[in-house]
Amino acid sequence: MIELIKVANCFAQFHFCVDMSSTTVPEAGEAVQEENDNNDIEYVEVDASTKELDLTRHRIKKIEGFDFLHSIEHLCLRWNLIKKIENLHMLVTLTELDLYDNQITKIENLDELVNLESLDLSFNRITVLENLSALKKLKNAYFVHNKIRKIEGLDELTELEYLELGDNQIKKIENLSKNTKIKRLFLGANQIANIENLDLLNDIEVLSLPANAIQEIKLAKMSDVLELIKLPNLKLIYLEMNPLAECGTYRSKIIHMLPQIEKLDATYCRIG
Repeated sequence: MIELIKVANCFAQFHFCVDMSSTTVPEAGEAVQEENDNNDIEYVEVDASTKELDLTRHRIKKIEGFDFLHSIEHLCLRWNLIKKIENLHMLVTLTELDLYDNQITKIENLDELVNLESLDLSFNRITVLENLSALKKLKNAYFVHNKIRKIEGLDELTELEYLELGDNQIKKIENLSKNTKIKRLFLGANQIANIENLDLLNDIEVLSLPANAIQEIKLAKMSDVLELIKLPNLKLIYLEMNPLAECGTYRSKIIHMLPQIEKLDATYCRIG
């Protein structure tokens, strides 16, 4: 069965006001032509069995009308005007949900998406990491450029491998003890002062902490980076644009303290 997702566009000083609904149209071609003649309706023809749907930059204001997508796996709604996560409970086959760059303020209504493996909520207005416990298969989580102040609410995400929390308001590395499968952790452009609470992340390969508040004195003693030394798979670490990076001996000191790393700030530590 083919259904048409109808998107209505109202232009006012470059602002798009969108009303989105789903409807079955018996004579799709005729309906599309009639509406498009008015230059205010766009029809997107979607097969109910489609596995991927990309509605980037459609000025969508509300998530609705997707219930008929019984096989959908990848849904991309980035760069829209969505304010709330809702009406996704029927999309239980989803493995990837992309809501990058919308106006979302709260993580909610995701409990039925038990097969989700990738979630992108970057560039929204989220303040709290919450309501994620049902996403036990989640491997990749992106929360870049929000207003998050604390790492929390991730205890049930034991399959998490990639966590991106850059450009938020986080002051402390914490509450990651249950996320032992993390391989890549990105915490750049926050307010973090200390490298801590990473000792259980034995699989971590990339640790990115540029543009934080890490001071040279915090790395002056071997004990201050002891938990990083214990991470056998750590290969890349990014600490540039921290106060400690202003020290002339910064690079040699870090390489000496962390002999297992291959790259420091995107530059190879040694060859061969």
